[in-house]
Amino acid sequence: MSPIIFSNIIKLNFKLPIYFQQKKIHTFHQINKLHNKFFKNCIENNFLKVEYNYPITRKMSTKPESEVSEGLPFKTLRFLPKNGQEKKNSAILVLQEWWGINEQIKIHAQRIADNTNTLTVVPDLYKGKLGLSQEEASHLMTNLDWKHALVELESLVDSLNKENREKIGSIGFCMGGAMSLALASHLKPKKPLSAAVTCYGIPSPTICDLSVIAVTTPVQGHFGKEDNMTGFSDLNAANSLERQLEEGIERFDEPGKEIAIYRYDGQGHAFLNDEEWALKMRKELGFVGGDNDEIKSLAWKRIYEFFNKYL
Repeated sequence: MSPIIFSNIIKLNFKLPIYFQQKKIHTFHQINKLHNKFFKNCIENNFLKVEYNYPITRKMSTKPESEVSEGLPFKTLRFLPKNGQEKKNSAILVLQEWWGINEQIKIHAQRIADNTNTLTVVPDLYKGKLGLSQEEASHLMTNLDWKHALVELESLVDSLNKENREKIGSIGFCMGGAMSLALASHLKPKKPLSAAVTCYGIPSPTICDLSVIAVTTPVQGHFGKEDNMTGFSDLNAANSLERQLEEGIERFDEPGKEIAIYRYDGQGHAFLNDEEWALKMRKELGFVGGDNDEIKSLAWKRIYEFFNKYL
């Protein structure tokens, strides 16, 4: 028996319980929410096939494999590659935007795990707090004790090392991008990170010395040429970051590690975001770009290849 194929709005041409007859089902996610065994069996037994295309703006969600807080100063969310082919000796810290632990950072973490075959760990730097407006997020970020947060992140790295995960990388977005670089600087005299990535975020010079990072840790950065976050992630800040990293290698007279700072035409802050609420906030904040899938794919490809090279 051939499956019945429906697109967009599903119309059923065979008799179903009244519950279904009263519903218009618009996407596969809405179908799942019904949690009805009859409908589920139809799909699983190939009696019904659903075809759909996700729009760019969409609701998305993902769940961590586990939550771990024992022995740590904060809760962490862990994401494993869905193909089950995890590299047991590595882990990647995925550091939040100024909003806190929202759906977007979880989606980023799962995406990175799936494309690098590496455990990704999201630490809750705000310890349960979440910014739902620009004012709230700004307050949370401003009141974060960065140097104390670095000490706490170091304890997380130590904990992962005790699990025989010797290769630790970090990536962050917005505030988390700045924290990723700050952590690489903080750990340089002790046990350097194996790779550090920043996506549109650079820490204040009062927090860390950027020039020492690339002496021991490969660094990759992603910035939009139209980013208007002056001194934090705008084009001049990205250029300054690159200069400081290169000058540090020269000053230490060391071969140094890879430095790759990318700038993207027509893109503003947070251009890699793709979850519905995150896109809404980008629009409210007046950030340009963010709708070019080719640019996003290129940036993600570079990120995956970077981690796969060094972890």
